[in-house]
Amino acid sequence: MAAYRSTGKELRKSPKGLIAGLLSFLLAAGTAYGIKYVLDGIEPVTSPAESTEISVPDLAESNAESTDGKEYGTETLAASELHHGPLVLISNDYPTEDLTEGIYTVFEKKLNILTVRDLTVMLHEDASAAINELAEGFQKETGLTDLLVLNGYITKEDQKKRYEADLQRTGKTESELYALPGCSEFESGYSFEFSLYSHGNYLDFTTDDEHKWIAEHCADYGIIQRYPEGSEQATGVSNRPEVFRYVGKPHAYYMHENSLSLEEYTAMLEEHPYDGEHFRLTDADGQEYEVYYVPFDPSDPSSEAEIPVPVGYTFNVSGNNKHGFIVTAELD
Repeated sequence: MAAYRSTGKELRKSPKGLIAGLLSFLLAAGTAYGIKYVLDGIEPVTSPAESTEISVPDLAESNAESTDGKEYGTETLAASELHHGPLVLISNDYPTEDLTEGIYTVFEKKLNILTVRDLTVMLHEDASAAINELAEGFQKETGLTDLLVLNGYITKEDQKKRYEADLQRTGKTESELYALPGCSEFESGYSFEFSLYSHGNYLDFTTDDEHKWIAEHCADYGIIQRYPEGSEQATGVSNRPEVFRYVGKPHAYYMHENSLSLEEYTAMLEEHPYDGEHFRLTDADGQEYEVYYVPFDPSDPSSEAEIPVPVGYTFNVSGNNKHGFIVTAELD
């Protein structure tokens, strides 16, 4: 099974006594030697010829303890990251912004058992990795290698071109085929469409026959069907079995097991704030996670958001594209 893909950022405990002792040593030795980095949690230090000042974060803040006994530091993110991440919810009410990092062509990352429409189809690297793992599991179970990634990430400008072209074609003032620019699910970088490619022919993806395995097991790899049958009231979109979305293993597994749409699930996570009761869940492998929500005002003029994160744990932070961030920590 695929391992949980995280930001790769992990904080470590920094006892005050240890830091104080090390700082004393560094202040004495720094005048003789140029020191580039000191400890996790201490800012880079230039050589004495440039500066003799050492900057130390507020320990009371960075080592704050919550009621669950964990120590918490802070992760500084650009405020624009509110619009990015595997758990963003995109709609006319909550438009997103173009991704600038982590996007690659699917062809560049794909396995030989997977087909892609052409060299222009792009996705976030986490989504591409999960698709590869899903294709491997599908082949192992069914012997089939006919999965094809038909569509992936699209920029706001490209969405605008499609939207306006459809208006010219139909003569209408609103498109019934395309979402408004900035409001398409495929602008997340984590959504894609599956098709089937067999004997030189493109076929519509369905969950009939062996391909039902994809819908039943994609959550094991961190992927959900974005608009499954029965979710129409929550999503506002009719059943589209070919549209999938990478959200991460623990979230996908919980959503699948409890028949929740992304809309319903992210709304539930908002009920578990950082300063309240955190949400506990497991993935298909039995790995445990802790999840909590950190509010952030999108109208805040600040260019950065300070996110409390557990010290000593691998964690992942995703914006929700509305008014906050979702932190997912992998527990020991």
